Amino acid sequence: MERESHLNTLTVNSPDGSSSRKHSGLSLITAPLSRAERTPEVAAVSGICGEGGESLKTLSDFPRTNLPLTAVAVLDDTPGDHTKAHLKSLRAYYLDYEATSPADEKTQSQKPTGKMCGSLALVGATGSGKRIAKRICCGREPCERCREQSHQRRIARVLPRLFQIDSMAYIVITWLVEVRPLMRNPKALALLGKRLRGLLRRRGYRKIYTRWHPFGDTPGVYHPHLNVICDGEYLEPEQLADLKNSIRCELLPRSMAKLYGKDLVIHYDYTQDAKRKMHWIKYVSKATFLEREWDEELASALYGFHNGCFAGTWNDTPKWRLTGTDKKFNALARLGEGLHPESGEPVTWDSKPLPWVLVKMENPVHIGGWWYTLPPIREPPGRCRSP
Repeated sequence: MERESHLNTLTVNSPDGSSSRKHSGLSLITAPLSRAERTPEVAAVSGICGEGGESLKTLSDFPRTNLPLTAVAVLDDTPGDHTKAHLKSLRAYYLDYEATSPADEKTQSQKPTGKMCGSLALVGATGSGKRIAKRICCGREPCERCREQSHQRRIARVLPRLFQIDSMAYIVITWLVEVRPLMRNPKALALLGKRLRGLLRRRGYRKIYTRWHPFGDTPGVYHPHLNVICDGEYLEPEQLADLKNSIRCELLPRSMAKLYGKDLVIHYDYTQDAKRKMHWIKYVSKATFLEREWDEELASALYGFHNGCFAGTWNDTPKWRLTGTDKKFNALARLGEGLHPESGEPVTWDSKPLPWVLVKMENPVHIGGWWYTLPPIREPPGRCRSP
């Protein structure tokens, strides 16, 4: 009885030397533990030996008691074989368990809201009932999880407009190393891009698309350069020199150019070949900020930065088509316009996102860029006529 009361109570010494007893919590269980119980058929056996307190131990070759373990099961934190099998079956049921596990994700691939990249999806449908879904991605360049999918989506968004350019010009503008520290502000980048688009519009260009690349070929070295795709053609050397000179005067103060003895480096090229056009579009829309550790401060500053801007009029008919393996972007280009890739009907998206694991249970078909086609909703069975 002394041992049993010792298990159910805890002696606490007070500063004045007196002692008091408190419940340890074991005595509050509805089915209290018993050390052993004598029955006519089975002798009482207990694997607990030794003195009370911290010296209580259980022998490895003795059972704790010959009584049912239902009362002590609530105290055992180690899952049994049945519990492990049950957990394993649950993980197998949720097919995306490992893909959306927080332990497998990096910090940069998580949104400020706490939602993991790709864990939610939007479902849309056309008027005829054709359904489609898209996973929600963060769109950040350092995110390894959705970088390739975001790249395909950027291509899909710009293709419908860039199809309207017959003779395409490609311009790359690189700034001096000495002035790059002044270009770490997203507002400065936005202002420079706006000024360039305005200059090209004044010079007669009708269709202009610009996008910044914060890094170049050297990993971790800030190398901002502005990419421009516009409707251009072959220029005579005098015309090309005049264009480059006007760009330099617009984007870099002449006092800085004289101070450092350098000027902007400008590359100009043009083509009418469909494959080369698509190559330029892929390059301009790709991510160059591959690791957040390259510049944590710049990564935070660029969050929400509107990169990739259009200027001019874009109401012409398509002038060229995709060829070869690039034809796979035809379906994505329709989705970039908000149309169904097969029927061409407008897609109405639901306003409330769903967990991706629920959408995946419908066996979606991936068509690229984390866009998926879904099977139609089965109509409910007709009512059975009563006899």
